[in-house]
Amino acid sequence: MNANRADFLELSQELLDRGALIRFRAHGRSMHPFIKNGDILIVEPMKGKSPDIGDVIFYRHPDDTLTAHRLVKINDCGGNAVLFTKGDYLHNLDLPVQPEQVIGRVVQIEGSRKQLALTRWPGLIFGFFIAWLVRGHYPQQMRIIRNLGRLWWLVGGAGG
Repeated sequence: MNANRADFLELSQELLDRGALIRFRAHGRSMHPFIKNGDILIVEPMKGKSPDIGDVIFYRHPDDTLTAHRLVKINDCGGNAVLFTKGDYLHNLDLPVQPEQVIGRVVQIEGSRKQLALTRWPGLIFGFFIAWLVRGHYPQQMRIIRNLGRLWWLVGGAGG
């Protein structure tokens, strides 16, 4: 199916609101090496659940674009949560995300040779560790992330 950005946004939102999973091909390198350009992502609806640090959340920007980036920090701002995300391969945090912008959570990555579940070991542990690592400014951050990404794909990520 070829769809423009607005169609994809509308269809994704509607399917997730109905409780269905969505499946689509990732574009870009911002989550490399865990999500590679061309990998297939499976996203589940949040259904009133709160995302956890380390989750790869699928959220809507005010300009009606969609992003799947890792949740690295949650701040309490006067009783309201403010979410901070970041692409694993990027150097800076994204703009703050409000919880109502989150429409789903990536639960599985289908690569060229493996399927990696993000909701079971080792996906949960890797996700949390990467979130902790990428929100800091460690000198060897990108090398560690690349090596962890290779290791994760080698061990199969408790494939689905």
